[in-house]
Amino acid sequence: QAKQIEEKLSEMYEGEKFEVLALGNRFGTRTNDYVKANVKEVDSGVVFSAKMNTKGEIIADGYAIRKVSRQLEELLNKNLESEGISGSSMMQGIVSTDTGEIEVGMSLDDYIAKHKPDSFGGYLVVKESPNNTGAAFINAFQKTFDTIKNIELVANVWIIPEENYDEIVAEMSQLPDIDNSWFDDKETLSSFKFSIE
Repeated sequence: QAKQIEEKLSEMYEGEKFEVLALGNRFGTRTNDYVKANVKEVDSGVVFSAKMNTKGEIIADGYAIRKVSRQLEELLNKNLESEGISGSSMMQGIVSTDTGEIEVGMSLDDYIAKHKPDSFGGYLVVKESPNNTGAAFINAFQKTFDTIKNIELVANVWIIPEENYDEIVAEMSQLPDIDNSWFDDKETLSSFKFSIE
């Protein structure tokens, strides 16, 4: 099944290479008419979830939106870095109305213009450091906020001990999404919600 999903996605997306990281919800139980997979695009490292039905058709996948989200994540990570903060984010646009299909390879600017997200929200893991000051966070978020045309930006921020940070970032990079409960069994120092609107 993994191979089949990889091949189908490759056909859909002009020969891009994909790798299935995890398979869940397999066929075979009464209610399962699809298999769900966490998939990575090999070149960019973008991870998303995809569903394939029993006919071998991909019925849903988050590739296009995760590619857009990645641009925001890189922007936020870079702005944090310029303030001396080591962080890694997982963000997405939140839209209240369906604005049609997101094109693959769409730029963040085009996404904002066309799909008009109400806000961007997500998770940010930050390595413990004396540089993690309120002012530094505000500067980094403000810079990002200005670039995304003043759309509300909300992040659940988790401060991670230095020795666990790389491991947590590596784990997070293999997942299409997480929530606050994902941090329950992780070693964290503190967490807070940061928003700018």
